[in-house]
Amino acid sequence: MIRILLADDHSVVREGIRRLLEERNGFTVVAEAGSVPELLTKLRASATDVIILDIAMPGPGIVETLRQVKTIRPSARSLVLTAYPETDYAVRVLRAGAAGYLTKDRSLEQLAEAIRRVYRGGMYVSPSLGEALAARLGGEVGPAHGALSDREFQVLRALAQGESVKSIAARLALSPKTVTTYRSRILQKLGLSTNAELVRYALEQGLLSSN
Repeated sequence: MIRILLADDHSVVREGIRRLLEERNGFTVVAEAGSVPELLTKLRASATDVIILDIAMPGPGIVETLRQVKTIRPSARSLVLTAYPETDYAVRVLRAGAAGYLTKDRSLEQLAEAIRRVYRGGMYVSPSLGEALAARLGGEVGPAHGALSDREFQVLRALAQGESVKSIAARLALSPKTVTTYRSRILQKLGLSTNAELVRYALEQGLLSSN
């Protein structure tokens, strides 16, 4: 029996996934969480084999979350299940320690396959993502935001969503001056000049997809 912890900030999503999985043999949902702090608390208290988590939960961000998960329960395998585009996010989360990346438009069969594969110690990406990753390794040029650091990418998304510098600083435990520095670097790396251009870029690249 594969023990699963479901982490998504929408209770209806968690309920749907839990029911679908528990109708099948071999899966049991041992805990659910709607935020990163709740996820970490439940992870400490629950014997878990696979964590299914979304990118956009309230908390410090997916990269830092994956690092904390690995510290708390090194044996647990993380499978990111999200609405965000594969090619823009997958490399970052896999690099941060996720064992798989799956978008929410995939079938239940694919989700079950992904859970089993990461549980057995493998990695899971969709065929389309595998092709995109192979193309990048082969030297094809990716999107401009691929050159951003994980923290810069996090600040990019926050700014594009209309969050203020002060709010970003408080949420990420940074000084406003540091966030402003990140903003300057982001604009320079993306060849942009204003926040309006940054928002337009994020929309065009699909970085603000809802979850």
